[in-house]
Amino acid sequence: MTAEVHFVQGGEAPALVGSGLGTLACDCGNVLIEGFQASQFLALGIQCARCGAVTTTEPLPEGKLPAPGLSVAEVSAEPRVRAMKVPDGVAVVGRTEMDRLGTLLRPNTPPDTTYQVSHALLDEAVAAYERHVGGALPAVPADPDDGFVGIREHALAWAIRHLRGRVGEESWRCMETAPTSGAVTHLTGFLHFVATWARHPLFPAMAATANEQGFSLHSLALFAGAHTLAMLNNRTGFREPIEYPARIETFDMAVGQTEAVRVHQAVFDRFEYPYGRPWDAAALRATVAETVSAAQGRINLRHPGLLLLSPGLALLGFDEALIAAMKDAVPAVGRKNRGLMAVALIALRIQPMPDPHTVRFGYMLYPVGNRHYSGNNPIQVVA
Repeated sequence: MTAEVHFVQGGEAPALVGSGLGTLACDCGNVLIEGFQASQFLALGIQCARCGAVTTTEPLPEGKLPAPGLSVAEVSAEPRVRAMKVPDGVAVVGRTEMDRLGTLLRPNTPPDTTYQVSHALLDEAVAAYERHVGGALPAVPADPDDGFVGIREHALAWAIRHLRGRVGEESWRCMETAPTSGAVTHLTGFLHFVATWARHPLFPAMAATANEQGFSLHSLALFAGAHTLAMLNNRTGFREPIEYPARIETFDMAVGQTEAVRVHQAVFDRFEYPYGRPWDAAALRATVAETVSAAQGRINLRHPGLLLLSPGLALLGFDEALIAAMKDAVPAVGRKNRGLMAVALIALRIQPMPDPHTVRFGYMLYPVGNRHYSGNNPIQVVA
């Protein structure tokens, strides 16, 4: 098989200059890359100006992530007289390797988002939990007078326990009560999360992060945001965690060929059903402004980014009221933070289907842009 050529060295200068400490040379001794580090140059074919041989760099190792900034190198026969300089934090990737990484790192949108809730589906969720997290679902308390008791200890365990007691009853329906519809939302949200991200190299860290919060809707919202933005043609990606134990708390969204902004999440639970405070328009607006202002330590001119608001469980009408509050609050707060690209509502929701035991699961993403943002705002909101 003939090696792909992405760079043809046209003279004595190296074809590429990276930010590493090594060099990459042809077998004849001619230097092809100065400042070489393997993570910056992935599956690139470089033709030597001295002997004409093609040297191919290694692809991304299994289980590793590429740099946040990616520059795709197409097959080329045009000689380069000047070296291409590659800054720190950017990787140059051959087209074939980029296509492979795209398949590996992109979220896998399930072809069908309807779920028929049954004991078999509950068994599937339990098996998925044990396979990806390890160990059995924890036991949670119960109270016949409060169907939501246990949700704070471990939301997924609560949801499965609640539904075990309902599925099979002659009168049961997915949308029969707030506890049952909430349990179905948590169950389908978890299964959708697994189907979407299980093949990603960082899925063990994703699952561990979400499990620390019991696979609550808030714990899944960050990954729902990354999935939704990707479906809307934004390029998103997660960074490899450097702390131990590995946890995933942010992701990147590309705003150019090699530039990206960080996406952060804020848990907006002050009014979350059923244990939150009563809300009205003024309280929502004030709390949005307070939450966005509090994020300025993470999102600012030095560290521009986007903020996701996760409202968790909500009754009919809350999402629309929250969006209205965001539209009122973000312009005023955004004037004081020109590093804030946008604030977006991200919610996990279910819709009833004709079969009362079946629901359709989905995400709701609604971004409100900051017109005072200092950079270009390329967020895509239409598929």
